[in-house]
Amino acid sequence: MAMTQAKRPREDDVLECYLYPRFCYSLTADQVTEGMLKDEIDKFQKDVEPFIKDYLWHRDNLSFKPRTKQALQFDSVIEGSSRATDFELLPHIHVLLRFDEDIGDEWFVVFLIINLTKKYEGLIARMVDSDGEFLLIEAADVLPVWATPETCHERVFIMNGAVHVVQDKQKICINILNSVYQRSHIFKMSDKVQATIQKRISIYPEETERRKHKARAYLPEKAAYMLRREPRLIASAVRTVGHSDPLERKVCRAMRYFPPEQRVMANVKMTKCLYAMAVHCRYTGDPRTGWNLPPSNSPKYNAYLLGIKIACGLEMLVARAHEEERKCRDRQSSGDSSCVNEEAWTAFFRRLDASGYFRELLEGSKEKEELLVKAKSYYERHLAQANKRVETNEGKRLIEIYRDIQSNDMEMEAEEVCTLSPEDSDSWLNVDPAQLEAMLGQQFGISGKESENPLGLQDKVKAFINQKSGIEGVQFLGDKEENDEKVDVEDNGRIDFDPDVFDTALRDILDLVVPGGDGEFDGSSEGSLGGDDEDQGGEMDKYMRLLDSQLQQQLISDSNSREKQQVPNSEEVEANLLGSIQEEAGGSGPLGNILGGPVERLKHLKQNLLDVPLKESKD
Repeated sequence: MAMTQAKRPREDDVLECYLYPRFCYSLTADQVTEGMLKDEIDKFQKDVEPFIKDYLWHRDNLSFKPRTKQALQFDSVIEGSSRATDFELLPHIHVLLRFDEDIGDEWFVVFLIINLTKKYEGLIARMVDSDGEFLLIEAADVLPVWATPETCHERVFIMNGAVHVVQDKQKICINILNSVYQRSHIFKMSDKVQATIQKRISIYPEETERRKHKARAYLPEKAAYMLRREPRLIASAVRTVGHSDPLERKVCRAMRYFPPEQRVMANVKMTKCLYAMAVHCRYTGDPRTGWNLPPSNSPKYNAYLLGIKIACGLEMLVARAHEEERKCRDRQSSGDSSCVNEEAWTAFFRRLDASGYFRELLEGSKEKEELLVKAKSYYERHLAQANKRVETNEGKRLIEIYRDIQSNDMEMEAEEVCTLSPEDSDSWLNVDPAQLEAMLGQQFGISGKESENPLGLQDKVKAFINQKSGIEGVQFLGDKEENDEKVDVEDNGRIDFDPDVFDTALRDILDLVVPGGDGEFDGSSEGSLGGDDEDQGGEMDKYMRLLDSQLQQQLISDSNSREKQQVPNSEEVEANLLGSIQEEAGGSGPLGNILGGPVERLKHLKQNLLDVPLKESKD
């Protein structure tokens, strides 16, 4: 389905959003045009612009992409999917965000998308990441029993700012979306689930200011100017130097683009996540380059070291951009004016041909040429996603800024050094145990009263152990949600499992076959048979009572006979038995294995069988 386009394994730290305006599931797929989707995108961008204007993204910017039926057909070919049908190719607006180490970007986008669904009537959104339905994972503690990973897979939607889970066994995407729109009250999750999600995003938009950090760095003049001109380059520079390997760092030996000879002190704005990455990066520059560092106890040491790391990151970015530019010029000189990777295009063309896109049209025919032009046009426009042109576009922008550096700008940068504002404290990097405990408590909902009362956990464990378990595990009565009463309309003939009845039946069966119990032959056999007044007339019950009576008489007769025969020889029997036990010396032996107990048990056993008092043994 369109909402599950990624048939391939989803990359780690990637958020995908699928936005379905009302016309996407009220019209046919062929009626939805790219222009209609772009009009909606323009509205969305105007709404989110105030929030993202000064926002510093960790890796990708928020970008809305239209996906028509034709575009989805090409995507299915690119992804190698053979299950694309007219019903699965439902047009929508797509968002792909790589947030890498900063999960704050993911939840910020969730906040923006939920706000959009509140504003636009009929807008339905679906959001997934590498963990799957991460919204339900966030609300796992308050989900109803029926909300399992299997039942909720590809069934979680956002509409009017609320989470909905479709339990209907619909298979067609357009039917699912219409069900959510028309029967919202049925599929809407409980208030507890909604409150959990809202609590998670309630920190926005204020959190966008709290996540910022202003640090001081001793940078080459060109690097300082570029960061002032394009503040978002700091994210690419820090991530590049943090993820680089020794082979990539070779370009930092010469520092061709950002030489260390002329440096200035500058304030650099970044996120706390980026600052933590930069601080904990062990790379300190190549010692042959000429970086000079003050002593480690100097107050300027951190600024000098941070400047080296940022400058090296920019150096690798610019060197990479120049290399891509050189390769593009080489392809253009060979006659490829579009600068398209011919090898990648050939592979794409072959997949199109194998999928039947050209409908076995004759080579050189007008219809096939039109399809070929559409395919190449789409390939070129979407090359950014297919062949990582995002980095290439960023590289072009980087080169443009670098070439735009003028001498008067350098002088202006030097004059502003005297007016630097104080840097922010980085004490938040150090977390003591008490702060960690408070953070964990806030994150996982552990209240202060529960942490002060250690018996609370013990009581919960005891309650858990004493609770009877169903076939799917223990379920506390207090944890059941109102949504537990929801039943799938198609689950007719469902088998109900009663654990109490099952337990009673099992005990009745075991009582019939386990011998040796205390009082096994005492009284009536009603207890072991689990019978009641209604079963007294049963044939089995009559037979068992008769058998019980006969056994009682036989035991009494045998006991009287044995008492008459063995009373005179009781001392001799006792001596023989005690002698055997002493010879075995507590180890395994015939008598010990038979009796399975000490002398006291022997006395008790003989006293019951023979009803003859025994003399106390000195041993």
